[in-house]
Parts: sequence; structure tokens; C-alpha cells
Amino acid sequence: MKKIFDTLFLGFALFAIFFGAGNLIFPPSIGHVSGTNWVPALIGFSITGILLPLLAVIAIIFAGGKFEDLTRPISPWFYKVFNLLLMVGVGVFVTIPRMAATTHELGVQTFSNEFPLVITIIIFFGICFYFAMDKSNVIDKIGKILTPLLVIILLFIVGKGIIDPIGTPIVTELINPFSNAFINAYQTGDVITGFFCAPIFIAAILAHGYKGAEMKKVAITGTIIAGLGLFFVYGGLLYLGAVGGGMFPTDIDNTALLSELIHLLLGNTGTLLLALAIALACLTSAIGVIAVIAEFISELTKNKLKYRTAALLICIVSASIGSLGVEKIINYTIWIFSALYPVAIVLVFLGIFRKYIPNQGAYRGTILFTFVISFVETMASLGFTIPGAHLISTLPLSGKGFAWLVPAVSGFVLGAIIHKIVFKKKDNDTPLSPINND
Repeated sequence: MKKIFDTLFLGFALFAIFFGAGNLIFPPSIGHVSGTNWVPALIGFSITGILLPLLAVIAIIFAGGKFEDLTRPISPWFYKVFNLLLMVGVGVFVTIPRMAATTHELGVQTFSNEFPLVITIIIFFGICFYFAMDKSNVIDKIGKILTPLLVIILLFIVGKGIIDPIGTPIVTELINPFSNAFINAYQTGDVITGFFCAPIFIAAILAHGYKGAEMKKVAITGTIIAGLGLFFVYGGLLYLGAVGGGMFPTDIDNTALLSELIHLLLGNTGTLLLALAIALACLTSAIGVIAVIAEFISELTKNKLKYRTAALLICIVSASIGSLGVEKIINYTIWIFSALYPVAIVLVFLGIFRKYIPNQGAYRGTILFTFVISFVETMASLGFTIPGAHLISTLPLSGKGFAWLVPAVSGFVLGAIIHKIVFKKKDNDTPLSPINND
């Protein structure tokens, strides 16, 4: 009985960490533009927003419990550089500030338009620091205090939207609802959140007394529970956006759309519940991400910058960026996701299938080819002149947003072959061991 309770508790705590600002904002907007094609849109969104993030957690578990273990076959420096890019570029400059801004725009402003954003930001990060300053029980604090309220509110909103829809989906002009949803789900940042939060999820399981095979079983079952919760909530929110599609212009802001939809569904009660859900969702995710980034920075500086000090600095920097507002944060930082997310995705699959990967060259080739294509494509989309960038449009699946896929496979094959040629003698290292032959 204890094991069942612990698994449910940990699974819902993981759900709460994943479920942040983007998880509320983006599903309704994707449903809105997808209309009658909301089912393929939900499938696309679920792959990027649920399956891949949960596989990221499982990949970390299989690798040994740390993101560093997952990236070790590539190079010792890759973990530090890529993790720093993810944590600073995505975590500190995008994910955490967006959560604070969303709390103000969809939470506080529903009660008072005159309430200053700066006060909301200060209160938000004050609460975040309180929960995150003790890294040993972040998951327990979230699971016991914040998660139950969040789950109850979300179940009520989504259940009402499914049982008593506000309208019917309409035909839209969107050509590729699947790929549109797949790519837009990058902005939830949840694959990266999976990398970030898997270690504290595993630490929480170990703290409950589970070890070895039993720990893995609890971790995987808890991950599945989190995934089912995410699918139900995402599906309901995306469907709500689809049935309300004909009531709003296509260029409506993401936050405004969500707020209007909930008000149509539940009136003033819905507005209150949405405000609470927003605050809880943003707090749970922000606390988890702050804890992980602070731990990484502390380790990177060899504890010269203490954990609590790092957590405080993250809160201060994120607070200053959060004052820009949700839409500006999304617009200014979308290129970060475009450049880094494909690399994060292939890392997930490399981690899941690590025991089948022939050598370290396969890791390196896959990562290199994926990053080059995604980086060049992103820079070209921002207006920079990159030699050869026009050739990307000729790659298979480029029109659907997956220009990096075939190069990733090619890099895997070429990297494995080159590695085998360069190291003619039998390799004593495996993808699971540190690099020791070059």
C-alpha cells in the first residue's frame, strides 16, 4: 500500500513540475488554429509535449540518474556547455520568467488590472525561493502542498469543457496541423524540463527508500502516471480551443484566448479557478527548474557559489526578464527553442537506445549534424545570411519542420563508421563509459 501511495504521490508531483505556463497557454491556441483537425494536432502536441519529455526522464534513469551520464559518450565538455545553454538560455531567460509573467497576466490581472506587475513578480519569486532553498525536499514540498490543489482545479476545468463544450470545431486554413502542433510544443520546454528535473525526481524516490530495480519500477510507473495526467489535461485544453475556434480572431494573443475560453465555459467562477491554476502551475514548475539550475551552477563553480546563493541569483535575473510580459518573452526567445530543441530530442533517443548504439562516434555524428542544421535554419529564419542555408529547404521533411531528421540519421551512420575506421583496434569503451580513447 505504501508503494502505491508513494508512486501516485511522486507521479503527480512530476506532473506538477512539468505543468507550467506553456502547458496552459499553448494547447488552446493550437486547438484554435487546428479546428476540425484537432485530433492530429493533439497527437503532434502529445509527442513533443508528453512522450518525449517523459522519455527524457526515462533516458536519464537508464543512463545512471544524471544528465551528465546521458551526455558522457559525446564528450566531457558537452555536458557543461549544452547544459549551460539549456539552463541559462531556456531556463533562466525563458521558462522561469514566462511563468511569473503568466501568473500576473492570467492570474492577478483577472482580479485587478491596476495591480503592479513588479509586485506580482516579487511575490512570485519570494514564494519560489522559499520552496526551492532547501534542495533536499523540493519534490515533497510540491507534492504535498501545491500539487493536490492544481490537479483538482485542472480536472474540474477540463472535465467541464469535455462534457459541456462551448461550441463545435470549425474548418481552418491550417495545412499541417500535426507538424504545427509538434513544433509549437517545443515552446512548452518540457523535453528540457525532463532533463532538468529527472535527477530531483530520482532523488525523491531514493529518499523514500526505494533502490535498484525497485527504484526504476517506481520511477517508470510514476512517469506513466504523470504522462496520463498531462494527456488528459492537454487533450481537454486543446479541444476547448478547437470548439471555441469560431468565436475569436486567428491573431488573438495566447493568454487572452485562454482567459476568454475559460470565462465562456465557467463564467466568473472559471476566471477565479484559472487564476489559481495558473499560479499553482507556474509555481510548481518554476520551483523545480530553479532548484535544478541552482544545483548545476553550484556544482559548476565547485561550490564557490553556494546553492542558496545561486537560487537567489536565478530568481533575481528571471524576475527582471519576467517584467517584459508573456508575448514579448515568447517572441524574443522562440529562436532559442528552434536551435536547441532538435538536439535535445535526439539526445532523448540516444539515451533510450544507448545499449544498441555501436560506439561514441554515432553519438557525436548525430549531435553534430542535428545542431548544424537546426542552428543554420534558425539563423536563416531570423534574417541572417548563412552560406548554404537555402539547401536546407531541399532536405526531406523540411517543409514539415523536420529538416534535421535525415541529417541526424546520416550523422549517426557516418559517425559510427568514421569512429570504427579511426579506432581499428577493438574498442574497450562503450557508450556508457567516459571517453578514453581520443
